[in-house]
Amino acid sequence: MGFLRPRRARVVVSALLASVLVGMGLPGYAAAVAPAFVQKVSARAIAASKAVTLPGNVTAGNRIVVQVGVWSSGNATAKTVKDAANNTYTKLTAVTASDGTELSVWSAPVVNGGGTKPAITVTATAKADLGIAAVEYSGLSQVADATVVDQKSQATGTSTVAGVVTSGPTPVTTGDGLALGFYADSGFGKTLAAGAGFTERVNVSPTSDMEFVLEDRPVGIGEQPSAGVSTGAGVPWSVVTIVFKAAQGGGNGPTAPGSPTSVTAQAGNASATVNWTVPPNGGSPITSLAVTPYANGVAQAPIVISGAVATLAVPGLTNGTSYTFTVTATNTIGTSAPSAPSNAVTPTASPQGQWAPAMNWPFVAVHMVALNNGKYLLWDGWHQPEPTYLWDPATNTFTTIMAPDSIFCAANAHLPDGRVLVVGGYGVVSTGELGIKDTTIFDPASNTWSRGADMHYPRWYPSVTELPDGRYVTISGNTSDAYTWAEHPEVYDPANNTWTVLSTVNTSQIHEVEYPFAYLAPNGKVFTMGPSEDVSYWLDVNNQTWTPVGASGVINGSSTMYRPGKILYSGGSSTVSDGAPAMANTSVIDLTAPTAAWRQTAPMKTARDFHTLTTLADGKVLAVGGAPTSDQSKLNTNILTTEIWDPATEQWSTAASMSVPRQYHQTALLMADGRVLVAGGGHHISATVPGQFSAEIYSPPYLFNGARPTVTAAPASTAYAQTISVSTPDSADISAVNLVSMGANTHQSDMDQRFVPLQFTRGVGKLDIQTPAGATMAPPGDYMLFVVNSAGVPSVARTVRILPSITAPSAPSAVAAVASNASATVTWSAPGDGGNAITGYTVTPYIGSTPQTPVAVTGTSAQVTGLTNGTSYTFRVTATNAIGTSAPSTPSNAVTPSATPIPGYVQQVTGRGPGAERAVTTPSAVQVGDRIVVQVGVWNTVGSRATGVRDSAGNVYTKISSTVATDNTEQSVWTAPITAGGGQKLTVTASASASADIGVGVVEYSGLSLAAGLGAVDTTVSNKGTTAVASSGQTAAVTDDNHLAVGFYVDSGFSRNLTAGAGFTPRLNSSPAGDMEMLIEDQLVVLGARPNATVNTVANTPWMVTTVVFKHG
Repeated sequence: MGFLRPRRARVVVSALLASVLVGMGLPGYAAAVAPAFVQKVSARAIAASKAVTLPGNVTAGNRIVVQVGVWSSGNATAKTVKDAANNTYTKLTAVTASDGTELSVWSAPVVNGGGTKPAITVTATAKADLGIAAVEYSGLSQVADATVVDQKSQATGTSTVAGVVTSGPTPVTTGDGLALGFYADSGFGKTLAAGAGFTERVNVSPTSDMEFVLEDRPVGIGEQPSAGVSTGAGVPWSVVTIVFKAAQGGGNGPTAPGSPTSVTAQAGNASATVNWTVPPNGGSPITSLAVTPYANGVAQAPIVISGAVATLAVPGLTNGTSYTFTVTATNTIGTSAPSAPSNAVTPTASPQGQWAPAMNWPFVAVHMVALNNGKYLLWDGWHQPEPTYLWDPATNTFTTIMAPDSIFCAANAHLPDGRVLVVGGYGVVSTGELGIKDTTIFDPASNTWSRGADMHYPRWYPSVTELPDGRYVTISGNTSDAYTWAEHPEVYDPANNTWTVLSTVNTSQIHEVEYPFAYLAPNGKVFTMGPSEDVSYWLDVNNQTWTPVGASGVINGSSTMYRPGKILYSGGSSTVSDGAPAMANTSVIDLTAPTAAWRQTAPMKTARDFHTLTTLADGKVLAVGGAPTSDQSKLNTNILTTEIWDPATEQWSTAASMSVPRQYHQTALLMADGRVLVAGGGHHISATVPGQFSAEIYSPPYLFNGARPTVTAAPASTAYAQTISVSTPDSADISAVNLVSMGANTHQSDMDQRFVPLQFTRGVGKLDIQTPAGATMAPPGDYMLFVVNSAGVPSVARTVRILPSITAPSAPSAVAAVASNASATVTWSAPGDGGNAITGYTVTPYIGSTPQTPVAVTGTSAQVTGLTNGTSYTFRVTATNAIGTSAPSTPSNAVTPSATPIPGYVQQVTGRGPGAERAVTTPSAVQVGDRIVVQVGVWNTVGSRATGVRDSAGNVYTKISSTVATDNTEQSVWTAPITAGGGQKLTVTASASASADIGVGVVEYSGLSLAAGLGAVDTTVSNKGTTAVASSGQTAAVTDDNHLAVGFYVDSGFSRNLTAGAGFTPRLNSSPAGDMEMLIEDQLVVLGARPNATVNTVANTPWMVTTVVFKHG
């Protein structure tokens, strides 16, 4: 029992404390008995029930904890847990993964059967794959119900890469106890391992039927444990953390606090900032903490601060002297042992800033885009399609959203309305060419990806730059292979979703291995740099001219536009990937000069390649990361120091060192609070080679110069050449106002980065600020507005959108209606807000051309009630902001409310090909209130199976059936009610347990039940065979009129011409094909019918057919 040892000193202290308190006439506490692992047993079976017996006799007063994993095609669940001694088991939690696997946890105090080995029997609702772990513990609470649980957390997901999956932290614990972690998946042959800080008790892996882990660790009061388990890629998983209370009198008495942890220090000018993690308080609130400086190892006078704080600015230190710091915590019981010493720091008159501890991330952040809602859109590379991650720094949580294609090594920029534009990407897996033609757009309002118009040329490693009129130009990029480039730029018009080729411009002088750099200059032209050739050109988009400028003296370096028209370019090496030595060269160019020319300035302090340049909130430039050579495969190159470039002196100075080396594929962005987010590095040739799965945040020196100024109010939007009023109580002390664009960074380049100083006048409690004169200084879009005080400290930025003009919203689009009983659900896509936030929408029903009573709402959907059944309605929608109201939308589709909605076909999409996943995107926007039905076919030589279906809006899919043909092809049917993503095209992704031939067919229907899980299914039947007419056989009798029978057919690809059976309407037919053939058909059915889907094929074809009867709405 390894985890007992650290508790023994605490046991003795508690016992002595109890005797002292009693001697003083004060309440005493029983000596602590720490919870302890006793014994375990585990088993797997394919059965409806399974019994296990612990290897030793159980002890009365202990507690048995049972973990159960259940999977079947019929979504079986755990029904009961009993033992032969009649102890009473309580189900503490149950969670279901995306493939229908249920993980449940049960527990019972051992009241009966002490001294025996009672068999423990788990019973499921039906025959299923079962996984069981039973563990006995001592020292846990003996309550007979769920109040044994102090706190719990749980999570499910599908791993995109190998790594640690977690339950997430529990709420704060209220006393001492034992945190147990439970993991389960339905069996994918992965090797599992317990997470950091937990002791592994049960590990059943790798297996192909049920894999599970049970782990534990002791906890004290005030903790938030989060169980984690290392698993493989492509696994639908569930993880649960449950904190069991310790036995009464068994460790719940107060003690001195634990020692503070994670103590770090950052030097300032004759000072240092010390940060730490506040420890568990031992059951009595922490009243104070003490920070003790050590000057060259000699303890100085401690500084005592009240309360449970986690930071202290230590004044009065001697510049040039090395200091470390320890921290202790005190409550009414006593004082903790000192923490481990902090890192050593040396105060100086020129502070270097501070790095926060590195954060573990589940991917390598090769692309990083700041969003206007304070979150960050990030993605790795080499996947098809590419999973993207939405990081919320407020909660440190990630949301996975699948992009439609592989957007690795694409170009990134912000659209004026706050969406993200991604151009090009990696096509080897999907098209066989190096580049792709994709235009991909992410909407942070709905957290969805959508496809725009294709470019004329495929492009990998292109640049994309916003033009003054809100259009975008993309330049260069590889097309079919590494030796072929797109020689003609193209211009994208978001308003019309069109690309136009600049056919008279040829950019063959910039054949880059990676990205060219392209910046919008104040003269409205695009300044373009070829890093490998060290060339630069003016691109005049309107006149289609391409004019040389000259060489910089920097090759393959990193660049940023640090002022309008002024570019800093530094570092690099003579090659991109051949291991050439890094350089420290630095050059600048002023594009506003009569004759723009490069000029070399003082070199960097450290020669570095693959570094990232980020313009800070005060206008200085931070250089982070990099490598001593251009060898992209190196991960740990020990260039940890950072540098800051001052435009006033054109000199570099050394700044604080990172904890993680970052070179090729690193990213960095300025955050709204003035700090810098840095992440990534590695994955240079695939997602399987090493990478830096972490991020860290840098606080620049300006954050150590005193209190921040504050902004209490600022307009959300404005136009060019305007005066805006910004409220701040610090107006008299403001020395600068800076406008900084949201970043979009990848591969040490960010053409979306701009820094624009603004003119202003001070007033009482306000600043009157002049917005940029025109779009060449700051193209339309969202910006961070910083005010900076006389000490150089920036405020937290306010987001301001700058547009040519501020108007009423545009008309809503994609208005669609779904009828119900005397009502209709109306959905639409949000229009452009005209530069001012939309405050509401008005939905007006029409009977013919006659408007009815309107309905006012704030979202993009409305439930319109009070309609007349049997009457046809259309709907129009208007949008309103502070400026005015839009024109009405075009009418919706006509619908007729009915007491019994009639199901209807809406649209379909299909896709097939090799891989571990296959994604398809609906041709049109889907509607909330409809239902998605998905058929998945999977075949390979090792019997891979479909493991899950997900979509870009996060709708929850339930597996209805799974059938395996004689040639080992699997057909599975999945469905989800559309509760999210209405008004958007939906990307639906099916995953398999290994790379295989995958076919995916997706159909959207209206008028079906929206019940969750299998509640929307009336009856189903499946069959397999090799006859010329494939048939599911008859279903059970249908229970109501106007249900919809849907027939599904799959074979593994025999180039057959499939046709629908009699009485059914074909909706999707993917035949003939040589890899996966499928057909989906449907018919309305009446009460008592027993539909039988049939499909005409050719004899000796191994087929599967399923009929599913869906209930009407």
